[in-house]
Amino acid sequence: MFTSCEETESPIYDGSQTLAYFNGISSTLEVEINNTNTIDISVGASTISSTARTVNVSVDADNTTATSGMYTFPTTVTIPANEFFGTLTVTGIDDGLTTAGETLSLKIDSVDGGVGSSQVHTLTIIEICPIAATFATGMYTLDFVSGGIGAAGFAPALGTGIAVELVPGTASTERTFNVKCYPSFGFANPNVDFSFSLVCGTTVSNGLVSPQVSGVGCGGSIAFGPSGAGTYNTADDTNMTILFAEDTEEICGSVATTTYTLTKI
Repeated sequence: MFTSCEETESPIYDGSQTLAYFNGISSTLEVEINNTNTIDISVGASTISSTARTVNVSVDADNTTATSGMYTFPTTVTIPANEFFGTLTVTGIDDGLTTAGETLSLKIDSVDGGVGSSQVHTLTIIEICPIAATFATGMYTLDFVSGGIGAAGFAPALGTGIAVELVPGTASTERTFNVKCYPSFGFANPNVDFSFSLVCGTTVSNGLVSPQVSGVGCGGSIAFGPSGAGTYNTADDTNMTILFAEDTEEICGSVATTTYTLTKI
């Protein structure tokens, strides 16, 4: 017969005890850039009691990516007398958070007169930057800075020194403008909408709004996509830089990184 044991084994719930548990296995806490925010997580007990009970909560370090500066929470939760649920309030702090998010895994260690569930609660803490509907909208001058592909003679993919109007896209952080691709060639290709997103001080190019295509290429249409991050000032929409990958499908050669500026008129 083979047996094994752990240095510390979790208590076994046999159905006759009180079981403390998270009422939900996951949630998301959005924190505005350079700010804080809170979320309430419900903690339950399987039985009712005439006295208040304390539930002890801690971090499951093995499944947590958030650093200690990104959150605070009390290590105990009180389930009031004659109640089934208590509330754990977690505060998220923008201390190195990114828009990719970090994970805080919480576990229940114990409860008065019972055992804690082994099911953890996974909280995703994510940085957001709300964008006002009027921010980065209106008329701008679009200027080519660098890049281009050899097959096009390094011509500005979206033209240069032209006036474009930035308008909100389908998402609150998306902006689009209408241009002709490779206008210096004088082709009859139609105007198309170019999209980029405003993400907490950086711009991320999305390329042409589907299903639109550039109409210019080597046996097909040159496509554009994200390539690194441009910049903008979250408090001032006067100037922005956008970067994008040119010829992402490599129909004319290698992919290039192209840079443009947008200056409010």
